[in-house]
Amino acid sequence: MSNTNTRILVVDDDATALKLVDLLLRHEGYQVLCAETGEQALTLARREPPDLAILDVMLPGMDGYAVCRRLRQLAATALMPILMLTAQCETRDKLAGFDAGADDYLTKPFEPPELTLRVRALLARTQTPDMKKKSIPRGKLWAVFGAKGGVGKTTLAVNLAVALAKQPNTRVALVDADLSFGDVAAHLNLFPSRTIMDLTPRLYDLDADLLAKVLIRHESGVHVLLGPYRPEDAERITPEAFQMILNALTEMFDYVIADCPSNYDERTLTLLEHTDQILMVLTPEIGPVKNTSTFIELAAALDIPSERIQIILNRANSEVGIAAPEIERALQKQIPLRLMSGGRSVVLSVNRGVPLLMEQPQHPFSLQITRIAELVRAPVLAGAARSF
Repeated sequence: MSNTNTRILVVDDDATALKLVDLLLRHEGYQVLCAETGEQALTLARREPPDLAILDVMLPGMDGYAVCRRLRQLAATALMPILMLTAQCETRDKLAGFDAGADDYLTKPFEPPELTLRVRALLARTQTPDMKKKSIPRGKLWAVFGAKGGVGKTTLAVNLAVALAKQPNTRVALVDADLSFGDVAAHLNLFPSRTIMDLTPRLYDLDADLLAKVLIRHESGVHVLLGPYRPEDAERITPEAFQMILNALTEMFDYVIADCPSNYDERTLTLLEHTDQILMVLTPEIGPVKNTSTFIELAAALDIPSERIQIILNRANSEVGIAAPEIERALQKQIPLRLMSGGRSVVLSVNRGVPLLMEQPQHPFSLQITRIAELVRAPVLAGAARSF
């Protein structure tokens, strides 16, 4: 049986040992994910759920037992076989591993054939036709990004979330990913009584109950995760922690909309690299066009597939703006989505903290947002430009 579709997570803080196990498993044809800490392991497991995990017990910070318990709590890895590695051969150590949820134990040092045999045996138990794991459905993560402030990014993100939440049986989360100076709370007239800072001390307990307590349910049906009340607290949220939170949200919601800051800090770059869709908002002015061109070059350098980037030209009907065909030539990319200005109505809705799509669902701007939501959901954006 081919191993090429089998993914194994290996966690060991000893770089030499990690490399040896990596090479051994790759030689057997397995895909291998490597991590040197428990935190890295959990991030990888959420992003790319493995078929089996090999955990060293003695890890810095979060030990192998704690990682094992946390993997058992994640929907995507709850039934995954786990093999513990340790230099300790005492019975009590093995019992501790089994109590944490491990399926098997291997004492260091070991012979390579013994490891591969244990791996095959564990996989055989879970990959028989009647026991094969069902894939865990995950929601879509969309990043709304603008390479310059003032292009209408937050207005789009908020109304887009409302449009998606109107769909039957669709759970939507809106994340203010501008952790220092985000405006989602103002756009929805929300007070940040609960914020992302309530999640950071419990990154390894990000279950549905905790998320439900921290996210604020807006009257539109959108569940909102607000940024810190104090801008300086943003520095306490690492890119890895932020990604863990986003991954947890995709396990709970059908769509997670992240309203990103207009900069390239490490948190934002990590988000953009791992999102399902990047909705790149610009207006027909030289600054946003130039910065969007820079972003497209950066995305290529980061190996972000171009098909994941959907450009939205906001205020496309501006009488003094650069013409859309000129922008397309400058970006060397088609702009399939063009959003006409909502004018005074949009400004008033923002100032009132009520999304226009809720206040005036038949307003031309609201109908445009609804149509954009439909098109991005269906991803059929190739072809002629669509103006609304």
